[in-house]
Amino acid sequence: MDELTIITGKVNLDTTYLKIKLSLEDIKEKHEHRTDLIHSMERSLADLQEVKISYDAMEKELRTALQQNFRLEKLLMEEKFKVKDLEIQLKTKNYEI
Repeated sequence: MDELTIITGKVNLDTTYLKIKLSLEDIKEKHEHRTDLIHSMERSLADLQEVKISYDAMEKELRTALQQNFRLEKLLMEEKFKVKDLEIQLKTKNYEI
């Protein structure tokens, strides 16, 4: 998953949350008798808040995993270079014998 996808998802989620929040405030002010709609939107806001919390946690875990993956790839490359050096040293020793 690339950085743009992560940011776009977060922005879309935050925008949707704010739209519902503003609509809910408007309905409470202008149509306070629509408790069915108000309760439904309040539940939706609570659900979206949970999704936002989960998204943030998953984003943090993804970034941690990407950092760990980078470190491991770097370590792997270092070990491959060591192996290559040892192979060269071994060939050199074999030629000397």
